[in-house]
Amino acid sequence: PVKADGLRIAHERSTMSVAASTSAFTGKAIVQKITTSKSVKANTVVKASANKAVSLAAVTAVVLSATPAAFAATGIELTDKRVENQTGLQLIYEARDLELDQKPRSDGPSRFSFQKLSQKETAARATESVTRINKDVGEYVGKKYWTQASNELRRQVGTLRFDINNLVEIKGADAAQAKAFYKKLENLDFSIRQKDQEAATALLADVQETASALIASLA
Repeated sequence: PVKADGLRIAHERSTMSVAASTSAFTGKAIVQKITTSKSVKANTVVKASANKAVSLAAVTAVVLSATPAAFAATGIELTDKRVENQTGLQLIYEARDLELDQKPRSDGPSRFSFQKLSQKETAARATESVTRINKDVGEYVGKKYWTQASNELRRQVGTLRFDINNLVEIKGADAAQAKAFYKKLENLDFSIRQKDQEAATALLADVQETASALIASLA
């Protein structure tokens, strides 16, 4: 029995020794693997950084070499728009200036929706408004499209009234004829709102004739 116990103890010690050796070997292998992975990763990062630096240097060199030629081929052109702005360009779209008001005038910038034109240009724009009233409003009245007829008439009357008032001011004429013409426009608008096709058709012809004579006398 003593001999058997001795053999069993010796066997257990041998097994423990082998297990310890195996664990030590495994630990060394793991440490070596981790160390190797870190080394490979560090080398990869260094190589990537070096490649990136080389690429950046190459791009910078190309840009620096091409920039003088680009500047030499394309010059900076400055355009003076001050006079053009005074005649109506971008007046209501520029940054707000407290010195600019809503009064219409032709001697400088204004925030007013319409711009004063020369006498000839004003007469031409007024004539165009009358033409659109006769053509577009007349077509809508003929088809009994009352909403469209009313909208188009009021759209044109806004510009037409502004232009005729300016023509009267430039010409120094009596405003009575202009007021009589505006009254006819109001009657036309009323007949359209009442959906009276017969009255609207007759007033359209009267407005066309009166407007043509009035603009001709003021132009």
